Amino acid sequence: MSFSFTPLDRDNAQVLRLVPPYFVVAFAGLFFSFQDIQVAAILPAGGVGLAMMYLKGRDTWRAVFVGSLLAFSLNYYIQTGGLTWNHAITSALLSVTATLEVLFGYRLIMHFLDEGKNLFQRAGGIFKFVGIAAAMGIVGSTMGTLVMLVTNNMLSPALLTWLLWATAEMVGILLLTPFILSWYQDFKFKWNKTITMESVVCVLVIASMVIVSNIPYFSPIMWSSFPYLVVPLFLWLAFRFNLQISISGIFLVALLATMFTIEGVGPFVMDSTHHSLLMLQIFIGVFCISTVVLTSTVKERQEATKAVEEFNERLEKTVSERTKKLHEEIQTRKTAEQKTKITNKELRKTNAELDSFVYSVSHDLRAPITSVLGLLNLAKDEKDRDTLQKYLDMISKSIAQQDLFIKDILNLSRNSRLKLNRAEINFKEMVDEIFEQLRYINHLKVSKSLDIDQQKPFFSDESRIKVVLNNLISNAIRHHNGKQPQVDIAVQIKPKYAHITVRDNGIGIEKEHLNKVFKMFYRATDTNHGSGLGLYIVKETIDKLQGTIKLKSEVNKGTEVYLQIPSL
Repeated sequence: MSFSFTPLDRDNAQVLRLVPPYFVVAFAGLFFSFQDIQVAAILPAGGVGLAMMYLKGRDTWRAVFVGSLLAFSLNYYIQTGGLTWNHAITSALLSVTATLEVLFGYRLIMHFLDEGKNLFQRAGGIFKFVGIAAAMGIVGSTMGTLVMLVTNNMLSPALLTWLLWATAEMVGILLLTPFILSWYQDFKFKWNKTITMESVVCVLVIASMVIVSNIPYFSPIMWSSFPYLVVPLFLWLAFRFNLQISISGIFLVALLATMFTIEGVGPFVMDSTHHSLLMLQIFIGVFCISTVVLTSTVKERQEATKAVEEFNERLEKTVSERTKKLHEEIQTRKTAEQKTKITNKELRKTNAELDSFVYSVSHDLRAPITSVLGLLNLAKDEKDRDTLQKYLDMISKSIAQQDLFIKDILNLSRNSRLKLNRAEINFKEMVDEIFEQLRYINHLKVSKSLDIDQQKPFFSDESRIKVVLNNLISNAIRHHNGKQPQVDIAVQIKPKYAHITVRDNGIGIEKEHLNKVFKMFYRATDTNHGSGLGLYIVKETIDKLQGTIKLKSEVNKGTEVYLQIPSL
């Protein structure tokens, strides 16, 4: 065990504020001792010092040492009328002894009582505390007796002094430490009518005992019976009150018993001072341990009873909830069976669509490759440069078509499997970037008009928004009406939505196709400009973003697509 001695700082100065109260307690224990044998009935300094160290930390050893030094020095000064070098050295050594005793007890509590948690909450912990108090008393009395022998200040037999000293230390720890620690906490006890009536009866009984004890005939019997008459009081305190009140009752009785015994009155007065002191200490120690143990046991039982009641309530509630859930489960299963039938029907439909998907994908992927291979075979034997250039343009067109188809498949795949990625959208920059990428599509010059009202930030999935706008703008350019393509885009940002309109002057869509263009691989025209996935991808992406899409179109006049997309 090692202790570090650090310079005095503000925290240590705060610790030293504990010196005055500790000094008062230590001096009182010495002052009210039996002067002829140099031992007190109760030595409160050890119990108070242990409580201080438990509450404020190990650094309070400074307050213990200084307070002890002042108390021992003042006691010698009062007894002898002065303070000799021998008394000064003895006071210093006894102060070191008191400090080491408290540090030793603090270390035992931290080691054996789970760092002092729930110190007096369980009976098992209290028995450990009793053992620690006994160990502290033995260590303190042993070192103190040796100091008194070495300095030639021993007035009584060493062995008897050691025994009484150890008992006084133990009683002081058992009485004062629980008393201080219990009152350091908030007072939580609740009075009721029953306890009030019992308190009135208790006061009346005590008053009656005092009156009877003053009658000469009964006085000797009453004083001799005192240790037995207080047993019901201790039991009542233990079973009816918390540790704060019960230990306070013990403290009051112990104080009165000590004062009466010092004055030579009471049941503990015997033929010698040593015997009187030992009887008093045994009485206080036994009843202190018994009351604290009973109080904690009763509290444990009350907590266990409360826990059982709460468990029964939870069990009843759980049974009720489980019964309700069972009925709900039955209903859920019925609903699930109905959903299963619907799901099976949808699954058959999905399988059919999957077959169509595989067929269309394989056809649209192979068709450009077949066209390229055929054109390559023709180009091998072609000598005319104009015709060869025509073949190359056709090959380029087929490859571009296949590239577009692959991009559509990738966009479709990403939309179905990737999670939404929230980011701030700048529609002006995004639309300009799309037009820049589509600048050379079909080698056409495109006219555009932008009306973007974005005064507030808008958050959504940037890549998905870009896919939607890219498909709509590229469709507007590809499906032109033989004249210069015109694309008008309007964006208006509301607090919760973005309203987007894309309008073109293209060939338009016939009325009978308007309800089908969002289907997979559906082509509303006979031209081979697209894969039939563009508007399908747009619809799936908008659904993923939890938005809506509407489409209006007139043949040879153009198409208008209206989007409403919520902000994420």
